[in-house]
Amino acid sequence: MAQKKKRILIVDDDRDLCDLLSKYLQVHSYDTDSAYSGEQALKKVPRKDYDLIVLDIMMPGIDGYEVCHRLKMRRRFNHIPILMLSAKDTDQDKIVGLQTGADSYIFKPFETAALLESIQETMERVSRKRAELGIEHEISFRFLSRFSYLEKVNELVSQLFTRTPLSADEIWELKLALHEIGINAIEHGNKMDPQKAVHVRCAFFEDKLEFTIEDEGEGFCPDTVPDPTRDEALQRERGRGIYLVTQVVDDIQYVDKGSRVRLTKLFNNQARLKHD
Repeated sequence: MAQKKKRILIVDDDRDLCDLLSKYLQVHSYDTDSAYSGEQALKKVPRKDYDLIVLDIMMPGIDGYEVCHRLKMRRRFNHIPILMLSAKDTDQDKIVGLQTGADSYIFKPFETAALLESIQETMERVSRKRAELGIEHEISFRFLSRFSYLEKVNELVSQLFTRTPLSADEIWELKLALHEIGINAIEHGNKMDPQKAVHVRCAFFEDKLEFTIEDEGEGFCPDTVPDPTRDEALQRERGRGIYLVTQVVDDIQYVDKGSRVRLTKLFNNQARLKHD
């Protein structure tokens, strides 16, 4: 029996580029569809089972960031790998793409062979990672940079859609909280020291999730962090990230002088009542 071809959706407002990429990928045994706007892409995705989406960022109307965000925050579509095309080769653009849930990046202009290689690598990596993580009751990883952390959080978010009853809104809020705690550990805990790592652990239980984020810094006293809702602190940036986290999780604990943070997220109202 012939193996079923992988299907790829190409999203770009440049019709000539879409046609070129479609023909090239079809020669290499992929089925392809094209969408020429973010709106078209969001309409096409529910109609077929796609194995990967090649998604341009800069498009009129709904841009690639918004398309990626909407798809990645839907349980039905979160598993589809998204390879983003960007004309801007900057760290900030890559960070924004990873924050919205992109699985890979390739910068314009690119060789078609390089795109093909990136498509194959992204499919294989995402499939392998999800198979590995899917059998674990506890997921742990360490990272040294923003890029690797955001990639790991995206992998973890996919597991939350698959293995928990949390709503899309709850998962999105958890993702923001993990971003805040992780980046805080890099910038303030480790003070941007490239030799120091941050360690993350997520444990799955029947009624809750437990996250532990630990940096290799000297710690801090959480009582000294200002409450950003108080009048005298409204103009300060400090404290807003931690305040956001407290609004998302059901319990937060600081251990080892604040260098280790333990977060608990309960799954349902009944579990929350027991916890209280």
